[in-house]
Amino acid sequence: MKIFLISILLLCNTLAFAQTKKFRWGTEHCLFESAYDAKKYTKAQLEDTVKLFHLDFFPNTINAAPFKYADIEKLNVVTLDKEFEVRVNALKRLNIVKLKYWETRRQKQLKELEQVYQLSQVTILGYANPARLRDVMFADACVQKYASPLAKGGDDLLAVWREVNEKIQEGHSAPERVKKEFEEKLNSPEKFQYALVDVMAFGWWNCANALIDREDKPDENEREFKKLFERTKTVECDEP
Repeated sequence: MKIFLISILLLCNTLAFAQTKKFRWGTEHCLFESAYDAKKYTKAQLEDTVKLFHLDFFPNTINAAPFKYADIEKLNVVTLDKEFEVRVNALKRLNIVKLKYWETRRQKQLKELEQVYQLSQVTILGYANPARLRDVMFADACVQKYASPLAKGGDDLLAVWREVNEKIQEGHSAPERVKKEFEEKLNSPEKFQYALVDVMAFGWWNCANALIDREDKPDENEREFKKLFERTKTVECDEP
């Protein structure tokens, strides 16, 4: 009888051990090893859930506001459309842990992708037709400030260009150098090309991009993810 009970206990321990598995995952600064109940989640689900808070999983390879005038003609809306479709489909296909918190994170990321796409598309089209900037639905203040001078060109464009450059100077470690470079560009035959590039990139894009409703809760995501495990230990972290 005693041998039978010992066998039962050993079997229970073996089954419990088999149901508990290890999973390694990381954040921007740390690597963790966690133990999880394999009856509740699969390794694939955990891997896909981690991707929800890894920004580099959905990289944006298209810079819609280049820093050189010659790069504007390389912009292609068709290429942008294809990349957006791939990124959205990849996010929708993630087999994440089936909890409300993580599905909410997915929906927020989808909204962010939609806004990034809308801004990128409108910006690309805006070089040839600045009126298209008004199509952005979440950045009214940016539209009011930059759409009109970009459309009018001439002195209106140069005036807002100077404002943009003065703002850059305020946050730069070498403001005098920035100012000198601006004055040189202003006196150049290509001044309107320089103005278009700088106003679109450092004025319009920076303004609208800052208003995108981004999913940026790394600490909260990490805390919620750790709740999925029976225990978690820190393997290593980068030096502060």
